[in-house]
Amino acid sequence: MSAAPADPTLELLHAARVLDRAGFLPASDGNLSARGNNGQVLITRSQIEKGALTKNDFVALALEQESAPGVSSEWPMHRALYRGRREVNCILHVHAPYLTAFACAHRVPSVNLLAESSACVGPVVLVEYRPPGSQELADALLSADMSASVYLLANHGAVAVGASVREALHRVERAEFLAHVEWLTAALGGGVPLSAENVRELQRGRSDRC
Repeated sequence: MSAAPADPTLELLHAARVLDRAGFLPASDGNLSARGNNGQVLITRSQIEKGALTKNDFVALALEQESAPGVSSEWPMHRALYRGRREVNCILHVHAPYLTAFACAHRVPSVNLLAESSACVGPVVLVEYRPPGSQELADALLSADMSASVYLLANHGAVAVGASVREALHRVERAEFLAHVEWLTAALGGGVPLSAENVRELQRGRSDRC
């Protein structure tokens, strides 16, 4: 597990710009957070457009805090994941269109359809619908799969986690590209996943690709 940076603000600002340009954060939707090495978590404020984020648009909270003025309504979900998964240092909640389409269809794209997603994304799991911002949603994520890299929130959106902001960002970008490709291959009769041996070979060379 990589160490949390002392101040992840600049990395989160970069991630917000990338995700906004990609169309993953419509209106004021979505929320981003990261651990600092001071034990606190930085998370975006509520109801702000992420493409114009500044360093003043984050709230710093300790994991013991249940809420704070202006904090994102999805803090319960972020808090639960950080408390339950110590290896996670960044959480990106987005409404990427193709991942969200799969989430609305209650389906999960096949990670082994593409070499890059097979090597670098990790498990993608579907989480049953729970109201956004609720403790029920937070609990559902922890119950779904403690090793997941990307969670698809049914009828809602997607959540990517990582040991760093960079890892979480690359996971959600690759997962969205995978979902788009699977969508397109459906017009050709469906994609053909990699063989088990292909997957094992990719996993052995993961550190050189990701």
